[in-house]
Amino acid sequence: MAKHEKFRFKSTLELIAKSRELGFDLPWSESVDALLQPALIQGIRVANRFTVQPMEGFDSDEDGMPGELAFRRYGRYAAGGSGMIWFEAASVLADGRSNPHQMMITDDTLEQFKKLTDHVRKVAEETFGSDHKPFLVLQLTHSGRYSNPGGDFQSKIFSDNPYLNPPHPPTPSPALAALTGEGEHRGVPDTRHPIPDTRYPIPVFYSDSDIDAVKAAYIHGVELAEMAGFDAVDVKACHGYLLHEMLYAFDRTDSRYGGSYENRTSFLREVLNTPSKIIKAVRLSGFDLIPYPYGFGMNSDGSAAIDLLEVKNLISEFAPMVPLWNITAGVPRLAAHVGRPYDRGAFNSPPPDEHPLQGIARLIGITGQLQQTFPDLFFVGTGYSWLRQFYPFVGAGVLENKMASFIGLGRSSFAYPDSPRDLMEKGLADPKKVCISCSKCTEFMRQGGPAGCGVRDMQYKAGGRGQKAKISNKKQDVK
Repeated sequence: MAKHEKFRFKSTLELIAKSRELGFDLPWSESVDALLQPALIQGIRVANRFTVQPMEGFDSDEDGMPGELAFRRYGRYAAGGSGMIWFEAASVLADGRSNPHQMMITDDTLEQFKKLTDHVRKVAEETFGSDHKPFLVLQLTHSGRYSNPGGDFQSKIFSDNPYLNPPHPPTPSPALAALTGEGEHRGVPDTRHPIPDTRYPIPVFYSDSDIDAVKAAYIHGVELAEMAGFDAVDVKACHGYLLHEMLYAFDRTDSRYGGSYENRTSFLREVLNTPSKIIKAVRLSGFDLIPYPYGFGMNSDGSAAIDLLEVKNLISEFAPMVPLWNITAGVPRLAAHVGRPYDRGAFNSPPPDEHPLQGIARLIGITGQLQQTFPDLFFVGTGYSWLRQFYPFVGAGVLENKMASFIGLGRSSFAYPDSPRDLMEKGLADPKKVCISCSKCTEFMRQGGPAGCGVRDMQYKAGGRGQKAKISNKKQDVK
């Protein structure tokens, strides 16, 4: 592995030269035209190949109702020109929220979500005309071991070092190691996932009946997403949250949700197989870089080698019902660089033992393998924000080489929501607007939010831990 370096490139030639020095060629195009081409997903036109990735703002009220900051943020995405807007994680249950201000999709919040989708489409039409209708995806989640619905532990997490002083999970989480029966799925002191639990203590484990109740909430969430006016719904299976953990619950024995491939994927299978007409999607961690049996997409020999066999099995099986896949990687709370390479880690955490370009190449390569294995499906790629103003040329090269269908931008969308519009009008991204991968947005999230770009967005620029008290979160009444 090459040494970690901050972004210092002044030209495309320097960036290309560095990638070759590291032993690979980044996909590249001199034209951004590929990013501006429309797509058709099950009869619905997507105006271009830009995707806003699901980035949580933690700006909802205590009932999970999207507040005025959410309307502001998604309005900015709509005015910015992205063809696809993948809405942030909305919890299906109150006890599965990772933050007391995380969105929830429930019967009580349904009308507010309808107003939000109407608002986004109205802003897009006012900005670009009636032909530009953003494709809207809602992500459903349950935070599992990272649930913190009351915010009880925020002060503990951030009182000293967030990596050395973590909370005890206040809600149950699935068992992942040496569980031998449903009666032992609660409060077992000597069974733990050794990787996450080096920072997060032993959780209280879910029983199968607990998981059945969560599954019912997901199925209802799919119905609510359709009623709220979304084009698609994402059954989130990534980043260490509940459904992702279930995919690598290899050692959960005597359970309908662990052990065999069939059991570990049964939750996803039953939720995705609902008769709702809304388009189904999955944001999937394609690999974790956490050795088997504690990570998904890894070689079963216990090495750090990526093995896509089960990932491809899952996509192949679900392809008839899931045309849209958003590929990410890893567990951000353990190793954020795996899925989003950065210059500075959150709270000045130590840099990883690899160059950011190596992480970007790995993300592009794995997504490319999956896209080329399943050419009739749509894949959203990730990891582009670190590339700053050069991301459009890499993204266009990825599309031209059929290594993804859409280019996803998370942190960059916080910082520079109008980059698609600038590319449409000027053909270039503005280096004075780009994300600088400083992890401030992550710090806002971990501190309880609201979250946004603390460098480029004046709404958050004076942010930090006191921001929540400074920014109102009133319910938005948009007709």
